[in-house]
Amino acid sequence: MTSVRLNPTPVPFADRLLEFPIVLEVVPPHRRASDRAAGQLLHRLEEAMRGNSTIDAVNIPEVLDENHEGDPFYRNLDPRAFAMRLLDLVRVETIVNKVVVHFPSGARFESWARESLDDFRLRNVVLVGGTRHEVEYPGPDIVRANEILGALSGSRRDVTIGNIAIPERRGEVDRLVRKTRAGCRFFTTQVLFEPDPVSSVLREYGEACTAERLRPATVLLSFAPVSDYHDVEFLVWLGASIAPATEEALLAHRGRAPGAASLDVARSIWTHIRDDVAGSQPHVPLGVNIEEISAHNFDLAVEMARAFPSWNRSTST
Repeated sequence: MTSVRLNPTPVPFADRLLEFPIVLEVVPPHRRASDRAAGQLLHRLEEAMRGNSTIDAVNIPEVLDENHEGDPFYRNLDPRAFAMRLLDLVRVETIVNKVVVHFPSGARFESWARESLDDFRLRNVVLVGGTRHEVEYPGPDIVRANEILGALSGSRRDVTIGNIAIPERRGEVDRLVRKTRAGCRFFTTQVLFEPDPVSSVLREYGEACTAERLRPATVLLSFAPVSDYHDVEFLVWLGASIAPATEEALLAHRGRAPGAASLDVARSIWTHIRDDVAGSQPHVPLGVNIEEISAHNFDLAVEMARAFPSWNRSTST
């Protein structure tokens, strides 16, 4: 009988943080989707990862809506459940996002975190705050949630805590420093279509970490392919800033396949940011987070992820 050799255990994402990590972000299936639909997405991911050493982890967001009182409505499958299926099938590192402010208390978040580490075998978690400043959420803030998860993981170096960076937000550098001090080891940004203000925030963050004697966390710059104007509208609704000239460049097909131009735009923005912060001291470690945004862009997102190592090595044009 021929034995079936499983894929090796994935390299811990923690070991990739200083080595230009490349992450693919994929939205989990709708909670009411059939098991077949979930299986189809898992199969697509398996095909994308087969023989591909470029992608270091799959990032799984938590999809929810809030009513006017700030209460959550969860539309999609629990990211932890999808991550465990993905780990078992594809043997790829997973990153699970969790909005922590909706927990009724810090103790309830601690129970979730303990269950995630023990029962769901999670090693990488992005802790997310609320979106509405006027709402007084019951759960812990991000700094406190970082501290709780850090205490639970103890001396385990394979467990990483991530947070969200919003470069356009006033006072963001101070927020990044506080979250880093509380145990954050990497940040993901919103999808970027302009090099500023993220370049200046990265430089100021590095300088602030030096003043605080902190090791800067890795910052995963987020990019996404765009196939049509509906993608642009959706990204703007999510909070992305897209200048008119950039929008024109994204949608300029010029006889090429839809979405091809967005890869050129992503490469240009990445190169601009990379070169702008290259000479700053200390150097903030960088990586990328490639978001599919919509299912029809899955193949383009994989293509972008595969192209990034060469983009990172290339010189400015």
